[in-house]
Amino acid sequence: MQGQAVRTVLSASMLRCTAASSGAAAACTSAFLTPWLAQATRSVQAPADPNRPVMLLTPNNVWCIGRNYAEHVRELGNEPQAAGEAPMIFLKAGSSVVPPGPIHLPAWSSDVHHEVELAVELGHDLQPARAAVALDLTARDVQSKLKSKQWPWTLAKSFAGATPLGPAFNLNGVDPAKLWLTLDVNGKRRQTGRTGDMIFSLDTQLTYVRKHFPVVPGDVLLTGTPHGVSRMAAGDEILARVLGPEGEVLSEAVWHVRGAPGINHHNSNHHK
Repeated sequence: MQGQAVRTVLSASMLRCTAASSGAAAACTSAFLTPWLAQATRSVQAPADPNRPVMLLTPNNVWCIGRNYAEHVRELGNEPQAAGEAPMIFLKAGSSVVPPGPIHLPAWSSDVHHEVELAVELGHDLQPARAAVALDLTARDVQSKLKSKQWPWTLAKSFAGATPLGPAFNLNGVDPAKLWLTLDVNGKRRQTGRTGDMIFSLDTQLTYVRKHFPVVPGDVLLTGTPHGVSRMAAGDEILARVLGPEGEVLSEAVWHVRGAPGINHHNSNHHK
């Protein structure tokens, strides 16, 4: 389902949901959109307007919010943070950013996971300016070893190509709390999440990061991943999207996974 027909059907259903109370409306919206999102088919990777050039983000720094979706926290064997606690922050090098295209797995990890996220770029006033779909690639086997030693996660999170970023869209008139994230591997849905389910809202994240770190215009904030993360294998095709509240594609990108030379990354048994 694409284009005007999709928007017409979605808009009508969203209007029916809006007529309900706030709690019932949220449940109604989720009940209608979730099946549609789960069945969404692959579309051509291109801007909504073919005459509009693709805009890519090129940050100096990538500030990341860890453990920001409760179900993802639990799938990795952790407990969500309590209300009032500070968000977990880690930093990825801006030089780890790659555009849509190939992803090259590092030779020293056999368990690199995809994590789809909403990336938010900060403008000259350090306010949200643009956003894009992003992947926070994580060498999970390396991360586990670093955790056991109580060492930073840099090697597992900031290797070359660890931060794929898709085409950017302007945030004017867009509510970042009413978006959807999806990720497909070889045509099968692996991750679906609502930005409204974040433990720490975008405002909370930005307030904390601006207060504690030397943030500069053009920096990007990765806002966390929903559940469903899993191992990537050489040959995989990754399709990631940010969708608007009516299912419209705001940012879409395709990445093709490549193995390191001489290393067997072709095991098709994906796992979390």
